[in-house]
Amino acid sequence: MSETDNNNAAEEAVEGGAPRRNFKKLIIIAVVLLLVGGGGFYYWRSRSAAATEATEETDAKPTKAATEKKSKAKKPVDDSEEEEEDSPPKKSGTLKSALPKDGDVKKVIELPPFIVNLADTDNARYLRMTVSLGVGGDDGSEKPDQLFMTRVRNAMLAVLSEKTSDEILTAEGKAKLRKELLKAAQAASDEPEVQAIYITDFIVQL
Repeated sequence: MSETDNNNAAEEAVEGGAPRRNFKKLIIIAVVLLLVGGGGFYYWRSRSAAATEATEETDAKPTKAATEKKSKAKKPVDDSEEEEEDSPPKKSGTLKSALPKDGDVKKVIELPPFIVNLADTDNARYLRMTVSLGVGGDDGSEKPDQLFMTRVRNAMLAVLSEKTSDEILTAEGKAKLRKELLKAAQAASDEPEVQAIYITDFIVQL
């Protein structure tokens, strides 16, 4: 083979190999572009999905709050609750027991204030109390005499001086004291008949 033939063969080999190398480069570039594009698309989809979830949660919260608010607003009002609000407060048992039964009272007589040393042993305490008597009789017009007033006060002082502050400071204690004072007043005198006791002033010095 001549030198010219060898040169021609070498040139053909070089020309034949160049397209192959270019094709490989194109494939590599295409693969890289696909990888980069795929990664970018995945990143974009992830961010888009996260933003969509955040928007849905934000929209759902006001909706839930509005639903709860509407639910509270539409809550039916129990008829018994309306009746309780409109009806006057009922008297408790303690308050009822503190009110004297004075259906037969014809006249009220106010006694001078009592100032009594109580029976407390830890400290000296005193009671200042004003009492009115509800008396009966035919018409209640007869004025009670001094003997009646003295007997009633003496009987009441005997009851008060035996009491401690703990016994008379509660509502129950006051109701019990009023009943005891009524019994003492009724036992002290028959005429005029004492029907009720009204405590109009009550102060305990502690």
